[in-house]
Amino acid sequence: MIAQSKQTAFIKDIYEADNITLITHVNPDGDALGASLALFHFLQKQNKNVRVIVPNHVPEFLQWMPGFDQIIIFEFQQEEAKQYVKNSDLIVLLDFSALNRIEPLDDLIREINIKSILIDHHPFFESFPDMTISNAKVSSTAELIYELLAPIDKNALDTDIAISIYTGIMTDTVDFRYNVRQRTFQILADLLNYNIDIEAIHSNVYDKFSENRMNLLGYCLHQKLIVLPKYKTAYITITKDELKQFSFMPGDSEGFVNYPLSIKNITFSALFIEEEQFIKISFRSKGDFAVNKFADRYFNGGGHKNAAGGLSYNSLNETIEKFTSLLPYYETNMNFIN
Repeated sequence: MIAQSKQTAFIKDIYEADNITLITHVNPDGDALGASLALFHFLQKQNKNVRVIVPNHVPEFLQWMPGFDQIIIFEFQQEEAKQYVKNSDLIVLLDFSALNRIEPLDDLIREINIKSILIDHHPFFESFPDMTISNAKVSSTAELIYELLAPIDKNALDTDIAISIYTGIMTDTVDFRYNVRQRTFQILADLLNYNIDIEAIHSNVYDKFSENRMNLLGYCLHQKLIVLPKYKTAYITITKDELKQFSFMPGDSEGFVNYPLSIKNITFSALFIEEEQFIKISFRSKGDFAVNKFADRYFNGGGHKNAAGGLSYNSLNETIEKFTSLLPYYETNMNFIN
């Protein structure tokens, strides 16, 4: 799972450091926060001075997680965040594979001369940290964190750590549907030994959305869903005006891209959201179609084989035209990105 040499080096680095900063990606999801907060709680129990820094707003449906109130949000606390980073002995980067995923923190990380460790489960990572602990076969970065922490001191794991890891795995696998292995379920079973309430975790994540979010979802499925049966593809677009109309908050579109895959014979789904400076894109697929390679080749993105994201700096209409123009080639050559 994790090479013994890296496990040993990781243990050495965290025990030699007194001040540790944990940083995860922009628009943090359940895995980003789950992995970060699990490591945060563990390091606190080792008497380390540790903080989690996220680039921007945390979605409301994740703000219940234990330790959320101690997270530094760079968007609102820039000076405090910079001070923690500069005073660190060690920086741990979690759940991303390229520094542009932590903008605007990326320049700060490039400038400082502080030892760094990247822990991630995405392929195609940059060679920016001093050490990388990565495995694209695991379900989530939270699962990797479990594999790192349990051998160090399994007795140091507790309810807060278990909740964080469970939430990370649950959200990144979409309720244990994608990219799970036998080992994933063995870890989940072990987490139940730490007195976690899985029904409450599920409810906190999936049953606390706003009315505006539910209205936006209904609107998208009824008015904005485009189905292209010939290409086994469906997509949804959301404009800037529609975001304003439904009082959009970060995290409100979480999971929207998965809905089209519920349609019979649809194997490729995309969600296009118009933001101020770019079009944010999410891709999902079933089977062998590698959307991470599709995103990387055509839309400045990447991710997992069946779940990826990208960006377009063209207009929304131009982006959709480019996307749909690629589908005939996808239809006639299923392996064109493998």
